[in-house]
Amino acid sequence: MTSNNILVPVDGSDASMEAVSLACTTAKRNRGKVYVVYVIEVPRSLPLDADLGPEATKGEEILSRAEQRAAEVDFQVEGELLQARDVSHAIVDEAI
Repeated sequence: MTSNNILVPVDGSDASMEAVSLACTTAKRNRGKVYVVYVIEVPRSLPLDADLGPEATKGEEILSRAEQRAAEVDFQVEGELLQARDVSHAIVDEAI
């Protein structure tokens, strides 16, 4: 079984960055792609497209760290910052 496309949700933890490294190593071996996603959970009291500046900045920093981690194994990832009501549903939707 080969994994050509791998989605890695990241939260900035050491474990998620280690998952990025593992995904890149696996995808590199199988000539695949790695998609890294950070999800901002939007409170129900705000509109879904609310401007969440500090959270977006944090997400961009985490995605940059993931890109740096991928570069350490000579691989390039595609990162995306999402806003959603529920993190788990957003990740599943992105995977689909």
